[in-house]
Amino acid sequence: MARIFITGSADGLGLEAARQLVQRKHVVYLHARNAKRAVEAKEKCPGAKCIFIADLSSVSETKKLANEVNAAGITDAEREVVQG
Repeated sequence: MARIFITGSADGLGLEAARQLVQRKHVVYLHARNAKRAVEAKEKCPGAKCIFIADLSSVSETKKLANEVNAAGITDAEREVVQG
């Protein structure tokens, strides 16, 4: 079971991917541009763990989203520092 964060998952391919991943028992975190779209996404994909809201066309909102996702501890990725 993976933990998966999908940007643009309020509709279209992102939403369909989220639905299928939830059906396969993965833990799915959604993203929506605004609160209205977040509510709609949660109704369409009720098995999602939570929804993050941010307008990715805004640099400040994108940075805020990155901080929220990191604070939520969603990723299992290991950090590797490469010098040179």
